[in-house]
Amino acid sequence: MPDGDERERSVCTNVDCGHVTYQNPKIVVGAICTHKEKVLLCQRNIEPCKGKWGYPQGFLELKETTRQGAARECFEEAGVTFDPSKAELLALYNLAGMQIQTIYRVELESDTFKAGHESSDVKFVHWEDIPWGDLAFTTVEWGLAYAKEMRENVKPPVQERTKLITEDGKWEVEEG
Repeated sequence: MPDGDERERSVCTNVDCGHVTYQNPKIVVGAICTHKEKVLLCQRNIEPCKGKWGYPQGFLELKETTRQGAARECFEEAGVTFDPSKAELLALYNLAGMQIQTIYRVELESDTFKAGHESSDVKFVHWEDIPWGDLAFTTVEWGLAYAKEMRENVKPPVQERTKLITEDGKWEVEEG
């Protein structure tokens, strides 16, 4: 444990070095993109959940804001572009301290798309045609359901959910 710290951490054993390796949650960014009452979905071409559907999302890269990262992921996975400053924060999901997901919503100016290498298929679907039983992750279901519920709301409140592992090893979800 480094001096003055309250957590066990990996520390270089060389006294001249003392480098501390911090293991922190990964930050995931994504965007629920719409165009004229349809929502953009990508079919995953990579594990985990290969073949399942979701909105464009992935890990934040160094030197980019969460909005920039969400826009980059949308371009990489679906070939769509938008001004990151126009993305509206929709949801924050904390997954047991392993991931923090920052999800935006954005109305696209065009319905043009092109599947990137991480997507085997991309399409716009009506809200009622979302394949709810074939979504990649629980958080994708949360985000799409909330975006659908809030689609008429000009400035929706940010949805916050925390998924915890209980002492007996089960998952528990808390609002806020």
